Amino acid sequence: MHAQSQALVGQASPGARLDRLPVTRRHVFWIVVLGLGYLVEMFDNVVFAFLAPTIRAEWGLSIGQVGLVTSAVFIGMTFGAIGGGRLSDRFGRRPVLLWASVFYSLTSVMSALAPNFEVLFLSRVLTGIGVQAAAGVIFVYISEMFPTRARGRFLAVTIFIGGISNPLTSFAALAIAPSGEGAWRWVFAFGVVGFVVAAVAAVGLPESVRWLTANGRTEEAERVATKLEAIASSKGELSPVAPEPETVHSGTYRDLLARPYRRRMLLLGSAFAVFIFGLYGFSSWMPTVLVDRGMEQSEALRVASIASFGVVLAPLLLFAVSDKIERKTAVLVAVLAAGAAMIVFGQTSNASVLIVAAVVVQTALVAATTSFYTYIPEVFPTHIRGVGAGVVGGVARLGGVASGVVVAAIYSGLGSAALYLILGLAMFAVGVVVTVFGPRTTGRSLEEISKE
Repeated sequence: MHAQSQALVGQASPGARLDRLPVTRRHVFWIVVLGLGYLVEMFDNVVFAFLAPTIRAEWGLSIGQVGLVTSAVFIGMTFGAIGGGRLSDRFGRRPVLLWASVFYSLTSVMSALAPNFEVLFLSRVLTGIGVQAAAGVIFVYISEMFPTRARGRFLAVTIFIGGISNPLTSFAALAIAPSGEGAWRWVFAFGVVGFVVAAVAAVGLPESVRWLTANGRTEEAERVATKLEAIASSKGELSPVAPEPETVHSGTYRDLLARPYRRRMLLLGSAFAVFIFGLYGFSSWMPTVLVDRGMEQSEALRVASIASFGVVLAPLLLFAVSDKIERKTAVLVAVLAAGAAMIVFGQTSNASVLIVAAVVVQTALVAATTSFYTYIPEVFPTHIRGVGAGVVGGVARLGGVASGVVVAAIYSGLGSAALYLILGLAMFAVGVVVTVFGPRTTGRSLEEISKE
C-alpha cells in the first residue's frame, strides 16, 4: 500500500475502512453463523402456525385461542425489539445476540413441555422476546460490518438461510405432529439448536467496529479493522478510503426524536407494522384457514409446505439485484405482487391456483422483508442504530399482535375472501407510503445517509 493511501487509512474511521473492503472468507463465515442463527429464530417464530391445527384438535382450542397464541410471540417480539435494540446500543451487538439466543432456546423447551393453553401462551411471549432481540441485532450487525456495496446481498443470504426454516418446519410438522398425541412437542424442541449457534458466535463473531468506535473503544475497533484489511489485502491492493467522522456516544430513545430521525421512525414503524400485519395475517393463518375451508389437515400442511419454498426462492432472486436497485423500489414491487396474490388466494377454490398464489405471496413477502431489514438499519446513524431499528421493529410487531386478534375477528365475522382482500389492500398501502416518503439508501455509506 502506498504512503499516501496509508495516511488516508490512518485518518479514516474503522467503519469507512470496512466499507471499501472486498468480500473475504471471514465475511462468509460470519454470514453463515448469522444465517444459522436467523434460521433457528425464524423456526421458533413460525412453528406454531404449522402446529396450530394439531394442537387445536388435541386441546379443543377455539379460533380465538389460536389467535391469542399466534399473537403471543408478537407481544414478546415488541418488547424484544425495543429492549434488545436499546441493550445492543448500550452493551454491544455481540453480547445481546449471544444471550438472546440462549434465552429463546430455553423458552423453546418451555413450549415443548407446556401442559395447557396458558403455559403455551406465556412460553410464546417469552420466545418472542428472545427471537426478536437476536434477529434485530443480526440485521444491525450486517449493516455495520459488511461492505456498502454488498450489504443487500449479504442480507439476502441471511434471509435465504433463515428461510429454510419454513419448509423445514412445515415438513417436520407434517411428518411428526400427526404421529401421535403430544408428538408436536418434539417440533418445538428443535429450538434448542440456538445454544449451538450462541456457542459458535461467541468464538467467531467480533464486536461491531462501528459500535466500538461510537462508544470510544477505538483501539478494539482498529484491531478488528486491521485484521480484516490484512485478510483482504491478500487479494490485491485495497480501494482508497476517505476519512469519515464518527459520533462517539451511545444513543438514547430521546435522540430518536431529533429531526430527521423522528420522521423516519414514525414512517417506517407504521409502514412496517401494516406489513407485518399482512405478512403474518397470511402465513400464520394459512393452514388453519385451509382446514376450515374443507381441506384435510395433511393436505393443508402440504399446501403450506409447498408455499414455504417461496421463502427460500425470494432471497435467491434478491441476491442478484438487491444492491443494484433502490431498497424502497424493491419493497414496492414485492408488496404489490404479494397484495395481488393474496386477493387471488382468497377468491379461488381451484387447488392449482391456490398453490401458485400461495407461492407468489410467500416469495413476495420474503422479498419485501429482506428489503425492509436491509433498509431500516441504514436510515439511522451508528449511535442510535440499534435503538432506532429496535423501536421500528417493536412498533411493527404490534402489527403481528393485531394479526392474531384482528384476523381472528375478521375471519370469524366476514370469512376468508374478505380477509385476504383486506390483507392485499394493506400491502398496497405499504408500498405507496414507503415509495413516496422513504429516504434513498442503496449504494450509499451509512455515514452519508445519516447526514441527510
